[in-house]
Amino acid sequence: MPIRIRSPRFRFTVSVGLAATLLIASCAGKDQPTATADKSDSSSSQDAGEERGLGSNPTATTQPSDPLPEPVQQLEFDASEYTFAISPDPSAGIRPGWTLINFHNIGAEPHQVMFARLKDGVDMAELAAAGANDSSGAGAIAFVDMIGGVSYIDAANDTTALVHLPEGTVMAMCYVPDAKGVAHALMGMSTVLNVSATAAVAAATPPALNEPVLGSIEMTSEGYQLPERLTTGWYHVKNTDTALHELALMRLAEPIPPDEVEAFVADLANNIVPDIELDAVGGMGAMSAGFDGYLHLNFEPGDYLAVDFMPDPGDPRPHMLDGYYRTFTVEAS
Repeated sequence: MPIRIRSPRFRFTVSVGLAATLLIASCAGKDQPTATADKSDSSSSQDAGEERGLGSNPTATTQPSDPLPEPVQQLEFDASEYTFAISPDPSAGIRPGWTLINFHNIGAEPHQVMFARLKDGVDMAELAAAGANDSSGAGAIAFVDMIGGVSYIDAANDTTALVHLPEGTVMAMCYVPDAKGVAHALMGMSTVLNVSATAAVAAATPPALNEPVLGSIEMTSEGYQLPERLTTGWYHVKNTDTALHELALMRLAEPIPPDEVEAFVADLANNIVPDIELDAVGGMGAMSAGFDGYLHLNFEPGDYLAVDFMPDPGDPRPHMLDGYYRTFTVEAS
């Protein structure tokens, strides 16, 4: 079931429906803000997350990780209703390796780009059969590797990520539905990339990335592990769990009372419009177990919610209902 978030100035629909997208593919200011993790919702989520061992909202140490990998190419994605304009033109093929993704939402609705590679031995017919009549995507997830991307951002916003594109057939897609619940991919917002070491022309050579990696964000069996303090810059995002996860970040118009966070998240998962206004500010697209990527985060002071809308294979229940969420607050330094 899609999840709709409405407010006077912000409206977008979030879907955990990966299957429809896959089937279509077959056819900062002067003051740098910092953040401290809010652990106040840990007790309210403990029971819901007991099955997964969640509820403790663990915090990772804040220390620089390895340097940014040197990208082999960069791709510009201009997202609008309902298409991607990709530059340079990738029709001649693109090279495997770390790829700098500059994503620009030039449309009127929130958009994203997520990347998925068909697993070896899987063909499109098999994938289509697995995903038939399954709006959650749970039936199709087992047939692909989700390799990251960028999560939902509002109109007139930009975000940047480093994604490792493996050789093979890779799908780029936006599966945010419109206000009527129709996935953007069903209206053309999906494309297939041929990733090959023998590609005739590599995509544009990116500039040297001389910025440091400020820390790591881990998606673990115990939930999101965030640095104790966050500031604008690059972060290494890792999925160290055995399940698929995403990092969807939303800025809140006001803080959620600690004893209401669990109910607030449950409302989102059950398509109930929340009382507090939300802005989609990006994050890391869904990643299968063992995958990683790099994300450039631009934080403004305020309260935030991180959630995982993804389900497990064969089970449409989104991880957020098992406690896979947390709140944190960004403060100006």
